[in-house]
This record gives sequence, C-alpha cells and structure tokens, in this order.
Amino acid sequence: MTDPWTLFAAVALAHALGVASPGPDFAVVMRQTLAHGRTGGVLTACGIGSGIVFHVAWGMFGLGWAVENLPGLLPLLRYGGAAFLLWMGVQALRTRPAQTTDPLTAHLNKRGAWRHYGIGLATNLLNVKALLFFVALCSSVITVDTPVWLRLGLSLWLVLATVAWFSFLACTVGHPALRRRLGAISHHIDHAMGLVLIALALAVLLNARMGGAETAMLTP
Repeated sequence: MTDPWTLFAAVALAHALGVASPGPDFAVVMRQTLAHGRTGGVLTACGIGSGIVFHVAWGMFGLGWAVENLPGLLPLLRYGGAAFLLWMGVQALRTRPAQTTDPLTAHLNKRGAWRHYGIGLATNLLNVKALLFFVALCSSVITVDTPVWLRLGLSLWLVLATVAWFSFLACTVGHPALRRRLGAISHHIDHAMGLVLIALALAVLLNARMGGAETAMLTP
C-alpha cells in the first residue's frame, strides 16, 4: 500500500494543476467577479466547491456503475452544461454600461447571494470534464485498502482547495481599485467573457457530437 502522505501529496498536486487550468469554472468566476465584485465571485467559488462534493462522491463510489445503469447520464450532463454556459454567455452579452448604480457599493441581498452560489454550483455540476477529472483522479489512487480517514481527508482537501483557489481568484480580480479602473469598460469585458462562455459551450457540443469516448473508458 502507498504511504498515505505520499498519496495525499500526489492527489493534491494533480488537483492543483487541474483546478488552475482555464475552463468553465474559471470563466464563470471571472465573469461573476468582474460583474458583481469580490462577494459575488467568492459566493460563486463556494458553489463550485459544493459541486466538487458530488464529483468526489462519484469518484469514490465509481462512475462506471452509474454509466452502465444510467446510459443517458453523461449526455444529459454534457448538453445541460452546454445550455447553461450558453445562457450565461448570452446574459453577459446583454450587459449594458452602468448608469447610476455603482457595482462596488451595490447591496447584495439574500436572493442575490443564493443566485451567485447557485450559478457556481450549476456550472460545476454540469461540467462533464470536471466530473471525469475527479473520477479519474480518485479511481487511480483509491483502492479497497484505502482507509476511510484518508478518503475523507482527501475529499475535504479537494473541496476546500477548490474553494480557496477560486476565492483567491475572485479577491484578486475583484480588488476595488482594479474594478474602479475597469469601470468604464466593464461592459466590454463582460461581453468578452460572454464570448468565452459561448465558445466553451460550443466546444462541449462539438465534443459531444464526436462520440462518447469518455463513457467507453468508464464502463467495465
């Protein structure tokens, strides 16, 4: 059996490289932060971290069983994720220059907070690449001999590290001084992020049309 700390370090390093790579989660946190500030970005990051809980659970208990018994699962997630990214992209493209409300001082009510959290959660849950990444990561290191405490420790680390990274991104990009400087062109930045989100959605759809190679890899 591999030394627990060696295994932990290997998983932490692989996760750090994976979570830092640009993708739907990265793009959505950037968009939410630039449009709504640090608080909106951090709440979105918390939603993304909550989605990781489900991905890690899939990895720990085996996605192969689910794919075998629910053959429409991955296509459903893939097309649902593409539709959600398209919706986010269109919303960003519809952004207009701010008139009277200063986004730096706008009050974030309870409904708004849940909306930011929900956007992060939906983005991650519908991100098939994130799902497959965590399933592959967990299945490559977790065996029947892996102690429960190590499984729980790894799961907690993956969730907290994800939230920490995207919160750091939100706090950095959402710095008040930076956002004030970008205030005059913030709607142009939002439009650019909208195009990125739409491009990601189209890439997901293109990948879906090219076949279910991932599904074949996950079935017994």
